[in-house]
Amino acid sequence: MIYLASPYSHEDPLIMKTRFLLAEQATAILLQRKAWVYSPVVHCHELAAKHSLPTNFAYWQEYNIDMLRRCDAFYILAVSGWKESKGVTAELTVAQMLGLKIAHMNELGEVVWPA
Repeated sequence: MIYLASPYSHEDPLIMKTRFLLAEQATAILLQRKAWVYSPVVHCHELAAKHSLPTNFAYWQEYNIDMLRRCDAFYILAVSGWKESKGVTAELTVAQMLGLKIAHMNELGEVVWPA
């Protein structure tokens, strides 16, 4: 299974919604390819909104890392904000420690593996 990391938290709700939509689109692209994927943003955004759960990485960190341990690959959705994202940075560190295959994915669904 692929863990799709992407930026999410932001002080501007419109940016958070845009990031959710980009993660949702990337998740759909992977699922269309029958590449099974877990996206914490896609799987938890609506849940957090409907049930007044926090949207910051600190709240979701333990849950996301547990899910990450179950994955074989780690994709970073390389959209604006990913390099500054505390969540993506922390998840990448764990993925490296777990020895997962790591790649970047752009908005068009192109996956780039490191050289």
